Amino acid sequence: MGDASWPGEVVHDALGLVLGPDEEATPARDVVGLALRRNPRRAHLPVARVLGKHVPVAPARVRAAAAALARRVRGSLADRGAAPVVVGFAENATALAHLVADTLDAAHVVHTTRRVVAGASVLAAFDEAHSHAPRHVLVPDDPGGWTPDRPLVLVDDELSTGRTVAATVRRLHRRLPRSRYVVATLADLRGPGDDAIPRLARELGVRVDVVAVARAALTAPADVLERAAAILAAEPDTTLRPPPGPAHVSVSLPLGGAGEGARHGLDRAGRAALDAAVPGAAAALADVLGTRPGRVLVLGCEELHYLPVRLAEALAARGVDVEIGATSRSPLVARDVPGYPVRSVLAYAAHDHALGHAPERYVYGVGEGRHDTVVVVVDAAARTPALRGADGLLPRLAAITGRVVEAVVPCRPPRPAAGPVVAARRGPGFGSFARDEVGWLLSDLDGHALETPTAAREDAISAGTSYAASLPVERGPSPRYARVVARALERSAEPVAAAVGVLADRLLARRGSGAVLVSLARAGTPVGVLVRRWAARVRGVALPHYALSVVRGRGLDRAALGALLAAHDPAALVLLDGWTGAGGIADEVRADLDRYARETGTVVDPTVAVLADPAHRSPLYGTREDLLVPQACLNATVSGLVSRTVARADLLGPGAYDGAKFYAGLAVGDRTAAFLDVVSDRFPARAPLPPPGAAPDGRGARYLAALAAERGDLGGGCRRLRGGVGETLRVLLRRDPAGVLLAPDAGPELDPVRRLCAERGVPSRPLPACAGGIASPYRCVGVLRDR
Repeated sequence: MGDASWPGEVVHDALGLVLGPDEEATPARDVVGLALRRNPRRAHLPVARVLGKHVPVAPARVRAAAAALARRVRGSLADRGAAPVVVGFAENATALAHLVADTLDAAHVVHTTRRVVAGASVLAAFDEAHSHAPRHVLVPDDPGGWTPDRPLVLVDDELSTGRTVAATVRRLHRRLPRSRYVVATLADLRGPGDDAIPRLARELGVRVDVVAVARAALTAPADVLERAAAILAAEPDTTLRPPPGPAHVSVSLPLGGAGEGARHGLDRAGRAALDAAVPGAAAALADVLGTRPGRVLVLGCEELHYLPVRLAEALAARGVDVEIGATSRSPLVARDVPGYPVRSVLAYAAHDHALGHAPERYVYGVGEGRHDTVVVVVDAAARTPALRGADGLLPRLAAITGRVVEAVVPCRPPRPAAGPVVAARRGPGFGSFARDEVGWLLSDLDGHALETPTAAREDAISAGTSYAASLPVERGPSPRYARVVARALERSAEPVAAAVGVLADRLLARRGSGAVLVSLARAGTPVGVLVRRWAARVRGVALPHYALSVVRGRGLDRAALGALLAAHDPAALVLLDGWTGAGGIADEVRADLDRYARETGTVVDPTVAVLADPAHRSPLYGTREDLLVPQACLNATVSGLVSRTVARADLLGPGAYDGAKFYAGLAVGDRTAAFLDVVSDRFPARAPLPPPGAAPDGRGARYLAALAAERGDLGGGCRRLRGGVGETLRVLLRRDPAGVLLAPDAGPELDPVRRLCAERGVPSRPLPACAGGIASPYRCVGVLRDR
C-alpha cells in the first residue's frame, strides 16, 4: 500500500511533528496523510487515505479498510455472545461505522449528526473540542434496544487524543450504562500522555478496549499552533470558487421505504432493507450515466456517505471506473505538491442546516481533471435551493468537470417508538427539571450568541423586531434580592400549593385521567410540573407533560404542535401558563388555533389554563387573586435553567422546533428544585374537589384601558402597561421600566417588586384602586418606558 512519497511529509516536517514507530502490521503512513487546516484549535488533520472522504479512492479500498477494522473489533469481542451496538462519529466515520456494523452483523448502528432534525429525541449531545463544527448529537429512534449486555462499539476514522470518545462514553454511560466499550479506529495516533480513555475506564469501573488498523504515536511540539499560524499567514488561498457552470442532470433513486443512512439508527431489519434497495437505486443511476460515463466520482454529502459507497460499489461491479468521495466542513489547505494529500479544494455555499452552521463547505480532489462525471448523492432534506444557487455545490462542480449528476434519495424522518412518544429534550441534559417531569419541545441553541443588552433589545423591539429574535441577558440575582425572594417563596408556598390543587382538579374534571399537559415555555413549565405532581400524589393520576414555544404575532410553534398531535389525541391537550397579564397570550393562542383548525381540520381547545388569573380571562384557573407566582421572580433560575424561546429561521432549519438555551452556568444559583419542593410539600394527602370556575369577564384589560385613559402621564395607552405581579416582575427583570404602580395595601409578599425597583432605580407610585368605575384586579402594574 505504501507510496514513494508519503502524503504527510510536507506537514510533518513543517510543523515539527514526530510520527513514532508502528505498533500494528499495517504502517500508519499507509492509512493516513497529514494536511494543514484553517482551525485555531488544531493545526493539522490526519487525512485517511482509505476512507473515500477527503481523498477519493476506489470503493473496494474503503470496504477493505472497514473489514480490517471489523476483524479487530471481533477479536476484542471474542468472549461476548451478544451482538454489539455500533456508534459512528460524524462526519468522517458515518460510512465506516455502517460498514463495520455490516461485517459484525451488529444489533444496531447509528451515527452522530450535526443536522437539526425536527421531532428527533436527543439521546446525548457533546462537543468535539478541536473540530471546526464541535457540536454533535445522537438522535436514534429506539435506544431502548441498546440493552446493557450489548457492548458499545464507537467508530472514528482517527484517534488523536481520545478526549472526544471519552466524553461520549461518559454521557452515554449515564443514560444507558453497560460494562463493555470498544473504541475502533483506522489510525490510533495517541501519544504517551493521552490517557483520557484509560482514566475514563477507571472512573466508571468499565472495560474500554481500543482497536486500530494502524497505530503510531503522533506528537507535536509545544509551539505547533504558532508554527501553523505562520505558515497559513503566508499560504496563498488556492480554493476554487468558480462561476456557475452548465446545467446538471437530476435523478431520483428509489429506496423502497428503507432509511438512507444511520442518522436515526438502523437495526438488522433496517440494514437489510437498505441492502435490498441498493441494486435498484444503482440501476436507476446507471441508466442516467449511460454506457460511456468515463471516470466517475460518486460524491456523498457530509454525513450521507455509506449509501454513496454502496452505489459506487454497485457501479464498479458493472464495470464503471469509479471512485468515492464526500463533501466536508473541514477547511483544509490544498497544495498540488508531492508529499501532500489534498491537491485541490472547491468551496461552495452550505445547503444543509446543521449544528455549528458554517457558511462554506468543501470538496477535495475534484479539480485535477481526473473525473469525467461527478455524481452528487444528496438526501431530500438537504436538497435546498442553495444547492443549486450560483455559489452552490452543483453549479460550481459543473464549472470544473465534464458532467454533474444530482442523485436524490429519500430522507427518512425520525420514527417514534411504539406508543405515544414525542421527541423531546429532558433533564439533566437540557434543563434542571427531573427527566420525567417535562419534555422540552425545543431546539438547543447553545453556542449561539443571542443575549442582547436591554437598551439595544428594547430599541429593536420598538423598531418592529420580534422579541423572540434575541434573548435578554440573564444573570444570577444579587445576594440581597436572592434573600428577599427566598422569604417570598416561603410566604407564597401555601397559597401557590392551594392554587395548584384547584387548577389540577379543574383540569382533571374537564379532561380526565387522559389529559396531556402542554405548558407554554417557559413561565408555564413550573406550573405544569406542579400540576403533574398534584395529580400523581393527591389523585393517583400520571399525566404526561411537555413544554412548547409561543410567540406573539405568530402563535404556537407548529413543529412542536405537530409532534404532539402525531402522538396524542387533540382533545386531550391542555395548554398551561403561569398567569394572565391582560390576556394577550390567550388571544394569540386562540387566534392561532382557529387558523390551525381552518388549515388542517384539527381542532385543539384554545383555552389556556393558568395558575393565577387576575385578568379574569381563563375559565381554567387556580385563583383569580394577583398571586406572586415564584417563577416570575428569577427567570431561568426558577424555571429549570432554560431561557426564553427564540424563533429565527436563520438558526433553525425547516420543521425544527423553536429554540432555547440551557444555562448550565447558572446552576449554582438554581432555585428550581427548591421552589417545586417547598410548594409540593404543602400538598395534602387528600383534598376536597373545588367548584367549577366562574366565567371570565375580562376585567383586567378593561381596567388597564381605563387607567391609561385617565392617566395622562401614561402616554402610549395600554401598550405600555403590564398588569399583575408576574408581568411587573418580568418588566423589572428584562425590560426597560419607566415605573411601577403598587397597590397601597400590597403586603410583604411583594417585597421582590420593591427590591428590584430599588436596585434598578425605578420609581414606584400608588396604583389606583379603581379606574373608569372598574375595581383594580391587580396588586401592581409595570409601566414600560415610552420609545
